[in-house]
Amino acid sequence: MNEEVVSQTIRGLYEGILDETAWQSGLVRLRDASDSMNASLVEFTPINQRFRVNEIYDQNQELVDAYNGHYQAEDPARTYMRHMDQGDWYIDSRELGQANMMRLPFYREFMYGFRLSSVMACLVERKRSQEIYFFLQKPLGHPPYQADDAHRIGWAIPHLRQALRLRQRAHEARALVELSEQVLERLSFGLIAVAADGKVLLHNACGERWVRRLLAGHGVSSGLVSHDGWWMKRSLQEMLASACDPCETVPAQATHACDNSGNSADVIVLPLPPAHHLAEPWQRPAALVVIHEAGAAAPLLSDMLCDLYGLSPAETRLATLLTAGIGLPEASARLAIGHETARTQLKMIFNKTETGSQARLAHLLTQLGACVGPG
Repeated sequence: MNEEVVSQTIRGLYEGILDETAWQSGLVRLRDASDSMNASLVEFTPINQRFRVNEIYDQNQELVDAYNGHYQAEDPARTYMRHMDQGDWYIDSRELGQANMMRLPFYREFMYGFRLSSVMACLVERKRSQEIYFFLQKPLGHPPYQADDAHRIGWAIPHLRQALRLRQRAHEARALVELSEQVLERLSFGLIAVAADGKVLLHNACGERWVRRLLAGHGVSSGLVSHDGWWMKRSLQEMLASACDPCETVPAQATHACDNSGNSADVIVLPLPPAHHLAEPWQRPAALVVIHEAGAAAPLLSDMLCDLYGLSPAETRLATLLTAGIGLPEASARLAIGHETARTQLKMIFNKTETGSQARLAHLLTQLGACVGPG
């Protein structure tokens, strides 16, 4: 491959992280550089010992269905791939021998049936849950792959591996954003993530109007009128500062807001230190501002713990009991779980809520419970 084709191939793989057309063009150049008919990515799942074609350029659906449904189990590459290291190549003519290839059902029925003659594959990525292989297939009538064929495009494998990783992260990020938006919009109360300097990081639809009410300018001070004529019993600035204080973070704070028309709402401020998954992208202390308006359907405490902190039902039950002043041994007995299980759950609760002690956890749940009602 000349320098221009190499450059175009690498650019296509990295641009393909976000652009499907560019990704396909990168695979096509690798296919053409190896005189192949097909270029594909094949996933192997160790738990069920199955190969599955995930991507193939110029996809022949009949070929993909035949391989995924039946012939993956007869692929002789299985025997060799389990011993490969990342970056190693499987070359059928080298591992099997041409005479043996012609006698195998995989070649007689599948390969020759789709006018293919030879296979080589590289282990691109190996994880505990999956292995990703880059497969190339020669057209019928062409000589089988040799070691020189693998050597000729071996330079591309590190780029393919890195692009695959970034592509997967981009896909996961898009899925997480979509899921997060769905979860946030499902909440019946206002939710705003705020940095220590008052900058709004995100909010849901219910919280949008409260961004203007509570955070216009530098926030609402105690007793002062906000943008929409609302006032609060405590200074939001002070509550945010306490929630974002890295030295002495207050687990939870609550106050009451109202306007001259008799409307009212409870406002809760919860700390989100840098380790929290919602604060992590900004890598600095932040806070969640939760607003429950009077007259709106009150969220259950258990639902809030799940939505805001990701506590499981079992962890929520344990946290609620501990907040009532019950010790861990009695709580584990009431819940009919082992003491070690309870200790493990409590550690997860501390990690997810960033409290670190039962006293701080109790303070958090007491403040939440005072505004939203028991779960």
